[in-house]
Amino acid sequence: MMTNEARRGVEPGATMVTAMLSPVAGGLIRTWTDRGSQLWSVEDPDGLSGILGRGIVGRTPRQDDRFREAAYLNANTGTLVVQNRFAATASGESMQVEANVFQLGDPVRPESNPWRDLEGFLSAAAMSAADRGEYFVAELGGWEEMPEPYCLFAVLDRGDGPVSLIEAAPAPRGTGVWPDVPEGRPGATVTAPATAQSLPGSGIFVASAISTWGAQPWDVALTFGKLGG
Repeated sequence: MMTNEARRGVEPGATMVTAMLSPVAGGLIRTWTDRGSQLWSVEDPDGLSGILGRGIVGRTPRQDDRFREAAYLNANTGTLVVQNRFAATASGESMQVEANVFQLGDPVRPESNPWRDLEGFLSAAAMSAADRGEYFVAELGGWEEMPEPYCLFAVLDRGDGPVSLIEAAPAPRGTGVWPDVPEGRPGATVTAPATAQSLPGSGIFVASAISTWGAQPWDVALTFGKLGG
């Protein structure tokens, strides 16, 4: 199910391929398809960023019952069709799924501070994941599985109340945010009581870990999983 405005961006017979998505940062987004990776500008960056990372966008499976958000891309026209995960209506064996269409173009100079945008996006993603009982792992984007670098966010309750846990490897150093760890230690972990006041700060920790990878905010993707799943 698409709005009239959305339908105008999708021509009959257009070839669409599945694309994994980075966060929107500085008005830019990266897509990964079986044809490679491409950086784009987004015509409506706030609109697209506002639906990513909230558990409502269609997903593609990864290893170990984990998932990444994905959409359908026509690279020739820069048309990105983002479907919802859940059916809007169902009748018998048929169902309708809502979708939003966004126009992408050649990358331009960032419209805002991309790292600040990434922090805000990750904070919203953390609060949403906690509400859904999910965790996420920030990783370098692409279809290939890589064990590192990564930064995991989860909210756990081991009987003493919910605690937010953020784990990163390699250990982030020189960020001014993460505590220093001995040089020989491969990773680092920070924990705090998970409250409405503390959870938004999770984005700062995850973004600062990413900043040590030699990557840009649009070079990463979030992988989601169900806690206890």
